[in-house]
Amino acid sequence: MTDASKVGLALAYNCAQVLYPQVPSGVSVTGRQVVLRRGWLLPSDLFAAQNIRNDTDFVTVTMAPRKMPEWAEPLGRPWRVQQKVEPTVGVVVTGATVEIVFSGTATPVGVVAVWLDDMPRGGEPSAAYAVTAQDTPETVAAALAAALTGGVANGAVVSVPGRVLNGYAGGYGQSVRVTRRQAQLYRVSIWTADTTARETLASVLDTALAEQSWITTLDGCEAQLRFQSVEDVDTMQNEALYRRDYFYELVFDTLQVQWASEMLCGIGTLSAGEGLSAPFGVLAPGAANQTVTAALDAMQAVVAAQAAASAYPGLGVDHFGTVVALGS
Repeated sequence: MTDASKVGLALAYNCAQVLYPQVPSGVSVTGRQVVLRRGWLLPSDLFAAQNIRNDTDFVTVTMAPRKMPEWAEPLGRPWRVQQKVEPTVGVVVTGATVEIVFSGTATPVGVVAVWLDDMPRGGEPSAAYAVTAQDTPETVAAALAAALTGGVANGAVVSVPGRVLNGYAGGYGQSVRVTRRQAQLYRVSIWTADTTARETLASVLDTALAEQSWITTLDGCEAQLRFQSVEDVDTMQNEALYRRDYFYELVFDTLQVQWASEMLCGIGTLSAGEGLSAPFGVLAPGAANQTVTAALDAMQAVVAAQAAASAYPGLGVDHFGTVVALGS
């Protein structure tokens, strides 16, 4: 899920990639030190050792207060599946037992469900377990057996004496829907004490952003980039400070994201006419299987972090809003 602040940060990361092709730990395209910031200038930017008057240039990205056109979200706000995480864990059903198996050296991920295949006679008829990277087939089998009434784990094999056990392993799916579509104006400002440096920075940034109609947001989605206007702000010439503002409209979606596992088991009734009906299936795992919910929350956080890392590798931001190279 993204918002106006995170979209502004994505724009700042974009500018950093333009000015520092080798991320901020390298040399800028102008050969001078350029500080990228999501936010306004700080007092230290004017008076500290590293400041505008000591051959350091600044580029800031801020939201501009201007009325923007309204954009309507899709009618009905429909849900759609955005991505799937396939399971790397599986089950082998042999007779009345279920064996847990992992796929080679891949990181274990998925949800395993086991259930009594004969009609339940009280107790817990089914159980589910969300597999984590620290699990082994034996730990998964033990967790499932503990959740079943009379369940027994023998290594990676789960059984219930005197009962027929079945099982299935599934992955995760991420469903999203657009709750709001909006346009926001952003100001990309160049600050320098050297008018020549301002022209060079402006030319590089303007040319690079003119080629981009879309930028990747931190949640792995896209925002439309539209140039609006540019202006010089030379009211601070008496302080030997020169500025140029570029204004860009970004159109983006605010998304509601929901993770869920694949359907593992359920219950229903088949009807063939009056008085002819037959139940099938088993009840889904109950409240005792809260580990599934916890795993889904963790999955959402991990995938969101991976999306940001893949779009802008090596980039982060400190608590002042300055774009920094991670690990430097």
